[in-house]
Amino acid sequence: MALTRSVFALRFSRNFPIMSRVAYSQDGGAGAIREAGGTFGKKEAADEERYFRKMQAEQLKKLKDHLDEEILFHQHRVKEHQDAIATHQKRITELEQKKTA
Repeated sequence: MALTRSVFALRFSRNFPIMSRVAYSQDGGAGAIREAGGTFGKKEAADEERYFRKMQAEQLKKLKDHLDEEILFHQHRVKEHQDAIATHQKRITELEQKKTA
């Protein structure tokens, strides 16, 4: 005899009362501790908030570190360009001195 889902859920829920709410739910959110409310719901909400704050802090730290690396890279590039400009200006000055001599 084939058992339908609802008959199976009914028989199963008699043996395991905690499953009765999950077995009859169609919205997919039943059984979630946070939705149940009470102390466990508040704890779950606090844990979730703590997790996302920690994750956001880690992301911000990584972003800051990356931006610090970018700043250093560009500062080195600026110095290289300034050195190249100084070298070219010195060379131009030397060529002008040879031209007038």
